[in-house]
Amino acid sequence: MLEAGCWMLDAGCWMLDAGSKNYRVRKTTYMTIIDKTGILPKLATMEKVVIELGCGSAKKVKDAIGIDQIDHDTVDIVCNLEDGLPFLPDNSVDVIYSFHLLEHLPDLGFFMAEIFRVLKPGGKKIGTVPHFSNPYYYSDYTHKAPFGLYSFCYFAHETPYRRKVLHYQKEINIKINSQKIIFYSPFKFINLFRKFYGIIFNATIFMQEFYEGSMSTILPAHELSFELEKE
Repeated sequence: MLEAGCWMLDAGCWMLDAGSKNYRVRKTTYMTIIDKTGILPKLATMEKVVIELGCGSAKKVKDAIGIDQIDHDTVDIVCNLEDGLPFLPDNSVDVIYSFHLLEHLPDLGFFMAEIFRVLKPGGKKIGTVPHFSNPYYYSDYTHKAPFGLYSFCYFAHETPYRRKVLHYQKEINIKINSQKIIFYSPFKFINLFRKFYGIIFNATIFMQEFYEGSMSTILPAHELSFELEKE
């Protein structure tokens, strides 16, 4: 048995014993990952592969494979997500969830390319990100970039919006299935009004674009929920 914190190379695998836990650890070209539950060798035989990135101490998607850089009990794979997902094969994942993770990553273009690579054709990327009008977004020094309706359009050949943007990474082609602007306040009285705003400004795509172009500085939103699909 290894002492806690010690590493030993064994036939291409790294083994770590941390107290009473025996972790399988694989070393890639880019990073070291800890496969706590030994799930990686099973991916090819799983009927449906669902992943929650940045799941933290409580998964929002119960049966998803939890990936995070902090070793919580709910986490199946521990790794540094800033280095991407090199331990996942191409076209191997059906659905990827993340909730308020993407805004923490320093290179969104690189990470979106990784998501596109590992998703199966028709695979979904579902999640939430902070809206650029959210005043609380700027309080968190770990946030790298806010998001708006057009943020994911830069990764799509076609979008449902009137305003068109450049498509920088031609190798990535996602379809924007849906986006919803979420209005929320920690103050209950104000929150009643903001739910009403959500009904109005999400009624049509035109109203969403009208909100961002003309009303977002007056009526700030909280977050953006989205569903993307690999084409």
